[in-house]
Amino acid sequence: MDFEIPLLSIQPIVENTVKHGVGQKKKGGTITISSEETEEAFIVTVADDGVGFDTNAPRKEDGRSHIGIENTRKRLKDLCNADVVITSVIGEGTTARVIIPKSKDSDAEKDQG
Repeated sequence: MDFEIPLLSIQPIVENTVKHGVGQKKKGGTITISSEETEEAFIVTVADDGVGFDTNAPRKEDGRSHIGIENTRKRLKDLCNADVVITSVIGEGTTARVIIPKSKDSDAEKDQG
């Protein structure tokens, strides 16, 4: 309740988790959405226990655009200076963290500090 995030910003992350994570696992899985506050930021975490993937693997050339998460990253960066950090382990699952700085001008304040 102490922070705002642009509408429908978490939805594409959750959709990817369903489609590419737990949806690819034979017995399905669990998706957890949580938030926390640190001194510097608000963090929204979307985690699953799905199939996972190699974050360093080159993009598949399968005729699809693969721009959903990149569009979400850009939108969050533009609207609230947020970063999206994705970590994954094959066979264990994926975690996407949306890190929203408490101050949109935090970098400028550090420079003036």
